[in-house]
Amino acid sequence: MRALVALVSAANALPSPGRRRALGCAFSGAALLLAGAGLSPAWAQPRSWQTEPIRQQAKALLQRWQGGELHKLDDEALLALFRELPTEVLVTAMQQGAGQHEGFEIRMQRQERIDGDWQDKPFLNHIRLRRQPQQVYMAWLPGGPKSGQEILFDARKRTDAMYGHLGGVLGFVSKWIPLDGSIAKQNSNHTVLNLGPDFVAEVLGREVGRQIAAGRSNRADRVEVLQVAGQRTVALTWAPGAADPAAYAARTRVCLNLRQPWALQIESWAASGEIRERILYERVEPKAFTDQDFDPKNPAYRF
Repeated sequence: MRALVALVSAANALPSPGRRRALGCAFSGAALLLAGAGLSPAWAQPRSWQTEPIRQQAKALLQRWQGGELHKLDDEALLALFRELPTEVLVTAMQQGAGQHEGFEIRMQRQERIDGDWQDKPFLNHIRLRRQPQQVYMAWLPGGPKSGQEILFDARKRTDAMYGHLGGVLGFVSKWIPLDGSIAKQNSNHTVLNLGPDFVAEVLGREVGRQIAAGRSNRADRVEVLQVAGQRTVALTWAPGAADPAAYAARTRVCLNLRQPWALQIESWAASGEIRERILYERVEPKAFTDQDFDPKNPAYRF
């Protein structure tokens, strides 16, 4: 890693015309360093990845990411880096990045295939999320389906249910709703606990764990540069197909936010080719919250 730091420092010292290309070479070198770090092939579960070499590689990647250097790479250098990057290092860097913050405020567009039907119009959600204690506020915004709905989850009160009003005949009558009950599943295939930036890292962790256990590569099947919501991203695709029924999906594509260490978008498809979901993180802002932000008596809410 000292060699990588030296490469980047030397690149930054160059005049502007040569700096971009030199930084690209530095990160291509980073890819080779990561690929040749002697990573164990025996990781079947993400917890067993937390070895010192992986943590150090992830820390170095996270520093480059948060320092804006990934965003500055040209397409060729960006592709070279992520084609050689073990997914274990990426997952750990994403977990480290999310773990630096006690909470997030999120604006999300979310489309899913619910009960076999694809939502042509995405849900628009405003989310407040705090790690300790585990708390979530989520609202459905105007312009999307089910506008006006709200839910609160507070692990200090109940771990199996959320408090909210989810429309229907009772409208704005608030009540306790099971996290994985039929009412909740009318809105999403996920629970409200799967909303933060580390959700995507957890998905990737499970997927690559299965790939490695099956003797497959620990890298993405496809790496490309794509424009998503007006932003340049590096898009990583994992495609286990129908051969692995325990996989998250037959094909999953994660488009990384190059300015912040988490995903901008995650999409998945069934073996038939039908799209299953598309979740766009329009805005993810680290933020500290107070208890009032998760109190149903908050005058800004409608519980």
